[in-house]
Amino acid sequence: MLRKKLELKIEEDKRISFSDYMEMILFDKEYGFYEREQVFGKEGHYITSPLVSEHFSQCIAKNFIEVYKQEKLKNIIEYGAGNAKLALDLIQYLKNRQTLPTKYYFFEKSSRLINEQKIAIKELKLDDAIDFVWVNKYEDLPKEAFIIANELFDCIPTDLIMYKDGRYHKAYIDKTFKISWHKYDFLSQTSSKYLSLPEKLEDEYIFEFSLGQYEIIKNIARYIDKAYFVIFDYGYSADELYIKDRRSGTVTCIKNHISDFDPLKHMGQKDVSSFVNFSYLKNILESKKWDINAFMSQANYLLSFDILRDINIDNLDEVGAVKKLIMPNQMGEIFKVLISQKGINKISNKKFTKNDIIKL
Repeated sequence: MLRKKLELKIEEDKRISFSDYMEMILFDKEYGFYEREQVFGKEGHYITSPLVSEHFSQCIAKNFIEVYKQEKLKNIIEYGAGNAKLALDLIQYLKNRQTLPTKYYFFEKSSRLINEQKIAIKELKLDDAIDFVWVNKYEDLPKEAFIIANELFDCIPTDLIMYKDGRYHKAYIDKTFKISWHKYDFLSQTSSKYLSLPEKLEDEYIFEFSLGQYEIIKNIARYIDKAYFVIFDYGYSADELYIKDRRSGTVTCIKNHISDFDPLKHMGQKDVSSFVNFSYLKNILESKKWDINAFMSQANYLLSFDILRDINIDNLDEVGAVKKLIMPNQMGEIFKVLISQKGINKISNKKFTKNDIIKL
């Protein structure tokens, strides 16, 4: 049925951009991947850091406590909260330390995930501790907040751009469900300058360009006056991203914990994402007058908040889970953390050393 819906859309518009295609296969209200599939966990398609170990969320809770002590930010906003595991572990940790926020906002567009989140919260009776609020409009957000985005930006629909014969071309899906390339005035796009592309690109070099990522940050900046914003995701700085080995782009699919690189197969039955260009996010944030606090590997962030100190070394499963989060050959290095802030004094985190900070 999703294919039929796509066919009608393509017939109407002659062709659709890759970003529009990605929007439909992931987020269509009837047939999209996030509306129909059991996405998270061993029984789903992939595992995120909060599902690996509760210590991940507890480290974010420690970060919140640190910021709260200095700035008294009373709200938490989480974008793309999945099955709410991060929120549940974080709130439980804060509840035990009597440092609860006033409200916890879920910014969520999937009706199925909203239902999952509400059930999980009710089962643990955490709604007796604080108010949980679900929103899908930026104007409904509080003006002040500690903001969390874990694996949000990688799944925001993106266009594919190819540099060929000295010009830029944009990927479209045609009625044969194959990609075709058409000339595109890429440089006229407002946010194109934030990508930090190299001065010279090889011929037929393909890269991602997400207007959706730009819109998210633009709206956060517009509606929130005072905030501390922590972004977790897999990706690179522009210098690391735009290399010869990634000349075909970074779009990746995953189904039943197995990766592939063909987003045109098994539509709506698998996740489709791309590696995040953290230089792009950083440049957009700075253009909106946000300060960049730090950019580091996930391992360094978690170690800065003493993740090893909290584990039971006699529990091999617990030790193994934390190793997965911090080891370089697992999630420790490919996942990065970008921290920014607006309208507050510079958070002096003495836990972050110069060696922790990666240049953007």
